[in-house]
Amino acid sequence: MKITRIKKRKNRRLYDIFIDGEFSFSVSSNKVLQKFGLEQGQIFQPDNFNKLREKIEFFEAENILLQFLGYRFRSKKEILIKLTSKKISRSTIDALIAKYEAKGFINDENFAESYILDLITHHPQGNFAIRQKLKQRGISNEIIKRLSEEYLSGENEHEMAIKELSKRKTRYMKLEPRERRNKALAFLQRKGFSYTCARECIEEILFSEES
Repeated sequence: MKITRIKKRKNRRLYDIFIDGEFSFSVSSNKVLQKFGLEQGQIFQPDNFNKLREKIEFFEAENILLQFLGYRFRSKKEILIKLTSKKISRSTIDALIAKYEAKGFINDENFAESYILDLITHHPQGNFAIRQKLKQRGISNEIIKRLSEEYLSGENEHEMAIKELSKRKTRYMKLEPRERRNKALAFLQRKGFSYTCARECIEEILFSEES
């Protein structure tokens, strides 16, 4: 097996590697070519070539993962989706996840706790909506249950609903009572607050002064 051509793609950093005249794979930059000593005319035995491909894929995937983790905590499911979208093999993905779980950089419980606190602080919404978002991100029922007991009590949900409704109080108070109640209820339920919680908060914020 011989590298017969290395071609840089126009307007992109990618380099296409051709083996025995046929396209074989791409690398993301000239640095990858240099790191693994890839050059035109290089000859490989099939076994050595396959091992090299695995090393290159792992290196490229690890760089993608580290960039992805650089912004915030990620769940294992988010990482799986991200790397799969980059056409990384499942064996490489599993190896990377195992490596960074051992380092403590991938931890679904830590991710879920951080995610809940961010929603509570910056994007208040109902407990049901928060639990659904966690499920969508692959968090286990066991973790969701444990963190719900700590952070998603009925009292906390009530406080979040009050906070969100208070932002719209001036707007809603201009409406007739029936329309005010219906629009406020629809707003809170869109944010995942339970019907009971929403009704209690509406009466407290929008109608208490009239009673």
